[in-house]
Amino acid sequence: MASTADTPRARQLGAELRAARKAVGMSTQVLGAKLGRSHTHISRWENGKLTPNEADAGAVLGILGITGDERERLLQLAKDAGDPNWVAPGIDRQLAALTEYERTARTIIDVQPLLIPGLLQTADYARSIMIGAGTTRGEADRRVTFRLGRRDVLTRRNPVELVAVIGEQALRYPPCGREVMLEQLHHLAKWAELDNISIHVIPLDHGYSPALEGPFVLLEFDRAKPVVHLEHFRSSTTITDASDVKDYQAAADTVRGDALSADLTTALIKQIADDMERVR
Repeated sequence: MASTADTPRARQLGAELRAARKAVGMSTQVLGAKLGRSHTHISRWENGKLTPNEADAGAVLGILGITGDERERLLQLAKDAGDPNWVAPGIDRQLAALTEYERTARTIIDVQPLLIPGLLQTADYARSIMIGAGTTRGEADRRVTFRLGRRDVLTRRNPVELVAVIGEQALRYPPCGREVMLEQLHHLAKWAELDNISIHVIPLDHGYSPALEGPFVLLEFDRAKPVVHLEHFRSSTTITDASDVKDYQAAADTVRGDALSADLTTALIKQIADDMERVR
């Protein structure tokens, strides 16, 4: 039987169980005592290192007071936890798992041919994209607040290393207003000053690059298998299958070779910002 440890659904289930437990103010010790489990066992469920079977998951949900459709959704995650890849309708379906992956990653390689990587987006840039995609203003504000909170992984005491590979199209043909993009460019230049962040641009005239096949995020860890996360218009996919991930690792190496150095990228960002300033 395939292991369910560290699969996308196991991470998602664990993150949601932890959030539900904290919402009712219960410690892992108390929950463990009610289930006849140690608090470390509960912690391993919550970080995706172990996955509760359906019976255990049902017992946890009962103690935490989760019923109805939400209960059925989480039980289905437990049932399907062994699948190494996960395609889900709705970006938010995998958000807890993605956040947990970002929190525990050593390195994040974010390849974005047409947009600024999510962790480096300003609030106005992110909001503009979300509203353009049909999200209501209220929902966009909620998502932006959550996205800005995710950036803590870049500035905490032991920050994750972020390698952002961006297509020059994303800088020159923004999906937002001029003022919003100008602010975004200035913020990119500031992010590039941090030791744990390197930003690289693939030039417009480079020719073919795997980045042209679409965006992807490769997350690598100290003590867990690497993961690939893909976002589409109305769905998202998380991949942990070793063979598939290896292909994305090779693609990541290629696109990094296709891109400009960090210094040349910073100079290009500042040049584009200066050009934009002159035509305001």
